Amino acid sequence: MELSRNFSVDELIQTSTGLQNIPLRPETEKLLFLANFILQPIRDRWGKIKITSAFRCKDVNAKVGGAKDSQHVSGEAADIIPIDADMDKVFEWIVMESGINFGQAIRESKTGTEWIHISLPRLEKPNRQALEYDGRGYKAYV
Repeated sequence: MELSRNFSVDELIQTSTGLQNIPLRPETEKLLFLANFILQPIRDRWGKIKITSAFRCKDVNAKVGGAKDSQHVSGEAADIIPIDADMDKVFEWIVMESGINFGQAIRESKTGTEWIHISLPRLEKPNRQALEYDGRGYKAYV
């Protein structure tokens, strides 16, 4: 099922855990918003992006060590790696110039791997929260 011009449900539910990872209707609806309002604008501006994780059922989330309240579980977040552009430039554009209404944008780096976590806006929590994570802790992105 296509969610946007460049993203499908299959792409946003991939997992290497070997576990079944099937979203229900509410999670699929959130993936639709994620694809159209978060991921597609990034793709349109920067070219191909690899989705390393988006929807995670509770079992998949637990297996990969995700936070119990992770937005991935509800289909509201994706971890991405730009293919055709510099990660720092993409992250800076998301936070400073894009106008994308995100919940969190986190520039993550852990054990030699780098990615950007980006999520839909959150209810009753801060939005447009830009952070950096180095494997040890979070700090505000300035």
